[in-house]
Amino acid sequence: MKYYIIFLLSIGLSSCSKFLELKPDQNMEIPSTLADCELLLNDFTAMNASYAVMPIMMGEEFYFHTEDWQTIVDMDERMGYIWSDEPVIGSLNWQGPYKTIYVCNQIFAIYNKLSEQDKSSEQGKQILGNAHFFRAFAYQQLLELYTLPYDPVTASNELGLPLKLTPDVVPAEGRASLAATYDQVVQDYKEAISLLKPTSIAKSRPTKGAAQAGLSRLYLDMHDYENAYLYADSAWNMQPTLIEYNTLDPYDEMAIPKNNQEIYFTALTGYSESISPFSNRINPDLIDLYETDDLRKSIYFQDNDFDPGTYGYKTNYDQSYIGTFIGLTTSEILLIRSEAAARTGKSPIALAGINLLRQHRFAPENFQEVHWGNAILLQEILKERRKELVFRGRRWVDVKRLNQEAATQRTLTRTVDGQSYQLAPGSLKFAALIPQLVTQLNPTIEQNKR
Repeated sequence: MKYYIIFLLSIGLSSCSKFLELKPDQNMEIPSTLADCELLLNDFTAMNASYAVMPIMMGEEFYFHTEDWQTIVDMDERMGYIWSDEPVIGSLNWQGPYKTIYVCNQIFAIYNKLSEQDKSSEQGKQILGNAHFFRAFAYQQLLELYTLPYDPVTASNELGLPLKLTPDVVPAEGRASLAATYDQVVQDYKEAISLLKPTSIAKSRPTKGAAQAGLSRLYLDMHDYENAYLYADSAWNMQPTLIEYNTLDPYDEMAIPKNNQEIYFTALTGYSESISPFSNRINPDLIDLYETDDLRKSIYFQDNDFDPGTYGYKTNYDQSYIGTFIGLTTSEILLIRSEAAARTGKSPIALAGINLLRQHRFAPENFQEVHWGNAILLQEILKERRKELVFRGRRWVDVKRLNQEAATQRTLTRTVDGQSYQLAPGSLKFAALIPQLVTQLNPTIEQNKR
C-alpha cells in the first residue's frame, strides 16, 4: 500500500519520535487527508487478518497424535500446544495486533490535524469511529493471550499491556496495569459506539452493533454481567438475524456463507498449518455434546478418512483456508446475552435466547424447545457456547474466565509421546509468554511470571 511504513511497535527497533515528518522515500506523500485514512483502513491484512492464532492452539477443541505434533514446523506452536515454558521465538502473535494499533494511532494523528469541517463531516466521524474500534479490538486480542484472567479485586495490581496511544515509534515504557488496560479498551469501544453508524460498507469495517458486541464480549471476560447483558442486548437488537442451518449443505466443505447475515465484523488469525481444516482431530468430549439431530455437527465437522472414528473441523465463517475466523457474530452475542441474563436473574430471557439459537440449528421437524430450570440453566448455556463457537478463538478465553469459579473449573490435559501435560485452574500459564525479541529489545516490558 502506498502509505505503508514497516513497523514493529513496542520492541524498540527505532527511536524516532516524529513519524509524520519521516519520508523513507522522498517521492512518498505523507498521509494527511481523510482519503489517506480510508486507504489505511482498507489494508485488510493489517487491520483484519493478523491476529494471534495461539489461543486456538492452546485451547481444548482438538488434539494431535505424537507423530503429528512432532511434524509441526513452527516451534512456538508446537510448544504452545503443551503450554511449555520454553521462550517464545516468533513475534507475529504480538506484532500483528500492535501493528493494527499503530495504524489506528496514525489515523488519530492525521485526524487531529484536519480542518474542523473535515473533522465534523460524516466521513471524519466514521473514520474516527473505525480507529477507536480497531484499537479496542486489537488490544482485546492481546489481553486474551498475554494477560491473566481479569479479577476486579486484583486487576489494579496485575500486569496488563504496554499502552501505546501515539503514532511515534518510541517504545512504550513498561506495562500498564490490567485494570488500566481494560479501561482503555472500554473507552475506545464506547467512543466507537458513539460515532459509528448501524451499517458499514463491508463486513471488514465495524458498525455500531459491532462495537457493542465487542464491548459485551469484554464485559463478559470482566465478570461484569449487567453490562455484558446491556451491550449484548443492544447489539442483538441492531442485527437480530441468524442463519437457518437447515438451508446449508452439510456435504459442502465450506457450508457457511462468506459475509453472511450473522457477521457484525470480520477478523481472522494469521495462517497456521497446524490448525488448518482437516489437519487435526476434534476432542471426543466436544463431539459427544451434540445431539443426534443437531445440524452443527455435520456443518462443522466431517469424518477423518486418514483416521476413521475421528472428526476434523472443516469450515469457518469466512470460508478461509488462510486464517481462522475470530470476528463478532450474532450467534455469539445471543449466547453472551443468555449467559449474562442467567447470571443476573433474567432466566426467561436466557432461555428464550437459547431456544431461538437452537431453533436455527435444527431442522424444523427435529427442533424441540428446552425448558431448563435454574439449577442447570447456566451449565447448559455454557455447553451451547462450546457447541456453537468452535474454532472461533472463544474456548481458550472461556476456560480462563470460567476457571475463576469453582463450579466451572476445568483442568486441560494433553498427552504427547507418552508424557502428560496439564493446565490447571489458577496457572500462571494462562498468560502466554511475551516473545523473547520483545523483552530483549525493550527491557522495560516485564515478562509474564512462571
